[in-house]
Formats: sequence, C-alpha cells, structure tokens
Amino acid sequence: MALVSEFLGQLTLSYGGDIDPKFPTVVPVPDFDPARDAARIDTAIKTKGVDEQTIIDILTRRSYEQRRHIAFEYERIAKKDLSTALKGALSGSLEALMLGLMKSTAQYDASELKASMKGLGTDEESLIEIVCSRNNEEMVEIKKVYRELFKKELEKDIAGDTSGNFAKLLLSLVQTKRDEPSNVVDYEKIDEDARSLYEAGVKRKGTDVTTWISIMSQRSVPHLQKVFERYKSYSPYDMKESIRKEVKGDMEKSFLTLVECFENKQLYFASRLGEAMKAKGAKEKVVTRVMVSRCEVDLMKIRTEFKRLHRRSLYQTIAEHTKGDYQVALLSLCGGDD
Repeated sequence: MALVSEFLGQLTLSYGGDIDPKFPTVVPVPDFDPARDAARIDTAIKTKGVDEQTIIDILTRRSYEQRRHIAFEYERIAKKDLSTALKGALSGSLEALMLGLMKSTAQYDASELKASMKGLGTDEESLIEIVCSRNNEEMVEIKKVYRELFKKELEKDIAGDTSGNFAKLLLSLVQTKRDEPSNVVDYEKIDEDARSLYEAGVKRKGTDVTTWISIMSQRSVPHLQKVFERYKSYSPYDMKESIRKEVKGDMEKSFLTLVECFENKQLYFASRLGEAMKAKGAKEKVVTRVMVSRCEVDLMKIRTEFKRLHRRSLYQTIAEHTKGDYQVALLSLCGGDD
C-alpha cells in the first residue's frame, strides 16, 4: 500500500485554478507493450465464444492514453477499428462499459450528454449529473470535444432540449462563468450572497430562481462553501432543506446536485452509486457512467466516501448487485476492496 499512496501523492498536483487533485484507481501500467496487448485482444475476440476475461484484464487495467496506443496497434494488425470489433464481440452492459473506456473522459462525457438528449424523451437525470458535477476546466474540454464529435454546440442542443428555469440553470453552468478560487476571502461578498439566497427563497413567497442560478453558477466553490455556512445564520433551514422547500422536479435535483458537489463531490458520486445499487439488481447505466467517467479522476476517493457513507465497501456492493463479466470489469475498475 505504501507504494500506491506514494504514487497517488505524486498524482495529487495541487496547482492553482480550477484543477482538482486526481485520485484514480486506473493508472498507467509500467512495462507497457501495446503491440502485445493488441495481439492478445485480437486472439480473445477471435476465440470461439469470445474470451471476455482477457479483454477485461487488459482494457480495465490500462490508462486511456495506453488504450489509445493499443487501439492504434490493433488496427494495424487486425485491419479494423477496435471499438467496432468490441461492439461485435460484446453485448449489453459489458459492451457499454468497454466502449466507454475507449473514449477519453471528455469524449465519454460528451457522448453521454448527446445520448441523454437523443430521441423523444430527455434523460434529465444524466444531464443533471454531468452538467452539475463537472468543473470549469472539464466543461470547457467537454464543449470542445462535443463540437468535434457531433458538429454541434452543446449549448444549442441543451437549449433545444430543455425549457424554462431548468434550461437557464444548465446553460449558465455550461457557459463556465464560474470564478476561479481566490486567495482572498471576501467576507462581505460571502455575507451578501448568503443574504441574497435567503431573500430570494425562504424569506419571500415564491422563489426568485434567477438569483439562485446566478450565484450558484458564477461563484467559486470555496466561496460557495462559506456562503452556505453563512446562510444558516439567516435561514432556519440549511441550503439543501431550503432547496427542497422552494423548488421541485428537475430544478430541485439540479440545485441539490450542485450543493452536494460543492460540499463534497466524491461523496455525491458515492451516494449516486449507492442509490443505483439499492434494489436487487442495479441501475447499470448509472453505475457504468460513474465508474467509467471517474476511474481516472477520483474513484479512489469515491471508494473512501462510499465506505464511510454505506458502512461497506464499493467493491462488496458491486459484487453483490451485479453479475457475470460486467461485474468482473466493474470490480477491476474499482481497483480493490476497502
């Protein structure tokens, strides 16, 4: 363990701005040989009945950059695209997970956003989860990748697919107007924002949602953490209770997600995973999305929060609520028991 924590220590580069420290469970493998990996995957796909285990072992234990090299080598030897080959060889939740791993985190988020707005209904829950939990830097990258992949603007698609205050909130988040954290704590501004949030909601009849949106989409995260603390000296309810009293439906879910992510983003994802694996089976789409999108970002820390929140490990919970090769792949991304 000492080595792992030392390695994670090195990964935790706390430079200024909006860049969050990384706590991945999937890290680059040393002595990496992409040609050998590609050849093994080629054999695994060609095997009668498909050797899923080998595919899982390789792709879930390589970083995205390494998977890209494998895909390049695979195309060279098999004369076809690796994602297409995986699509043909795998199915169901395992297929979705493996195809997700073949995308960068930003490409994956962009495709998930696109999928949540495709067809007749909108999958608001996915839209809220992604838009409300990604930081400025991630969102800028997602927008860029979205444009490259779909030849469309993410903002335009969201505006065309949602309406009213919900659209307003999502768009103001996608526009990445959030302040960068400052070294100076502005107590006057903290007090002013806390009072504005109170006066726009709990204090009056009806809710001035626009004020809530502008404060929550434009202030830096450390500033907002202090605002919510200060808020309690004005309001008889804390911020989350106030949200539940003031707004309903997608707005309630969005504001709650924002506040939970401002307070502790990894705890938010831990509770998302817990919710998705509450029933007998699992909401596999949600589980896949959180595991794939966070395994190279902060899944190590999500595991810690999960254990604290649910009094049992993420690893054991996945083992209990999923099955087959899909379970094997998830446990490998999880990276260990706690």
